[in-house]
Amino acid sequence: MSLAEIRGSWGDELRDRRVALCITSSVSCYRAPDIARVLIRHGADVIPVMTRDAARMISPEIMRWATENDAIVEVTGKIEHVMLTESRGRVDLVLIAPATANTIAKIASGISDNAVTLLASCALGAGIPVIIVPAAHDSMIYNPILSRAIKILKEAGIKIVEPMIEEGKAKLLPPEEILEVVIDALTPKQLSGRRFIVTAGPTRESIDDVRFITNASSGKMGIEIAKHLKRLGGEVTLIHGPVSERLPRGLRTIKITSAEELSSKLVEEALRISPDAVFATAAVTDFRPKERIAGKLESRTLESLNIELVRTEKAIQELRKTSADVDIIAFRAVYGPVEDPLSEFRRLQSEAGVMMVVINDVSRGDVGFGSDLNEVIIVTASGKIIKTPVAPKSKIARIIIEAYIDEKAKTSATA
Repeated sequence: MSLAEIRGSWGDELRDRRVALCITSSVSCYRAPDIARVLIRHGADVIPVMTRDAARMISPEIMRWATENDAIVEVTGKIEHVMLTESRGRVDLVLIAPATANTIAKIASGISDNAVTLLASCALGAGIPVIIVPAAHDSMIYNPILSRAIKILKEAGIKIVEPMIEEGKAKLLPPEEILEVVIDALTPKQLSGRRFIVTAGPTRESIDDVRFITNASSGKMGIEIAKHLKRLGGEVTLIHGPVSERLPRGLRTIKITSAEELSSKLVEEALRISPDAVFATAAVTDFRPKERIAGKLESRTLESLNIELVRTEKAIQELRKTSADVDIIAFRAVYGPVEDPLSEFRRLQSEAGVMMVVINDVSRGDVGFGSDLNEVIIVTASGKIIKTPVAPKSKIARIIIEAYIDEKAKTSATA
C-alpha cells in the first residue's frame, strides 16, 4: 500500500501538518518507523531527522521508506535546520522520539552539534513547538543533573513526555500515546477553562456473584469524545464502565460497574466540579435482576431459570434533578433506521432537558458497538439535524463536539 493510500486512513487530525521526527541513538529507535506511520495515518507529512549514531542503529533508508522523505543526518550547504524552521518548508512541530539523556543535556546547554540539536535550537528560536520523549535507563533519568536539564527545557516551553518506567528503564511510550501528545500540542485550546464529564462503556447488572447482564458497548465513542475535549483544553472527568480500551492520559477517571453506581457517581462528580456539559455516552443496561443471588448458581441442578427484571434508573434524569444548568448531550442507541429524529430529541428533552441527542443504529454490524466506525444523527435544541457519514469514531467525536460548541454559542447569544 502506498503512502498516499494510508495517509489519513485512521484520522485527519494532522492533515496539512508537517512534523519533524527527530531520532537519537536509544535502542528504542527501532520504533521510529511505527511512530512515523501512525502520524502519517492521521494525516501528517513526516520529515525524519537523525543523529549520526542513530543512523548507524537504524538505516536512513528505512525512514525514507516509512515517510517518503529523505532522512536528514548531516547538515549541508542547504542549511536544513533553517529550511525546516524559517522557509516555506517550515514544520509545525519538532518531535524528538526517542530522546537520549545525552541529547536532552545538549539541548538544555545550548549545544547544537548535530542535525537533531541544531533543529531543536532553531525551533525554539522560531517559536515552533518541541516535544521530547525520553528513553533511557532509570539511573540516568533520575540523575539530578539531567533533572535540572529537563527543568530548563520545560521552562523554555518544551513539552517533556513522561516515559513508562518498566524493568529499570524509562521506556518509550507506545506510538499511539505519542500521537495523542502531538495532536494535543497542535490543537487550538478553544475550550480552555471549561469542565466536562463524559460517561462511557457498558454497565453490568449482577445475576449472582459471577454472572451478569450487560451489552456490547466497547466505550470507544465516549473515550474519543473525552480525548477531543481534552485536546481542546477542557478539564475532563471520564466515568467509565468495564472497558478494555486504553484510557487517555491526563484525565480524571472514575470506574463504575452498575447503572446505579453510574448514576450516583455522575451526580456526585457534577456536584463537585459543576461541569459546563455532560456527554452521556455510556450504554446503560436498562434492566437489572430484582434480586441478586449470593454466591454462584449451580447450573447442573437447574433445568431452567426465571429471573425477574426491573428497570434501572436513568442517570441523566437523576443528574438534571441536582444540576439544573448543566448542558446534557444524550446518546440514544436505536435498533433499526430512525424515522423521526426530532421526536427522539423531544422525548429526551422532556425527560431530562437535554441540549442535544446523538442517535446511532446498533442493528448494523459495521458501525456502533465494538466497531472503530460510527454513523450518527445529531439533533440540537435549536432544531438542527446533522447526519454524519460512516467515519472513524475519532472523527465522529469531533463532529459531535463541534455541534455542541455551535449550539452553545447560539444559546449564549440569545441568553
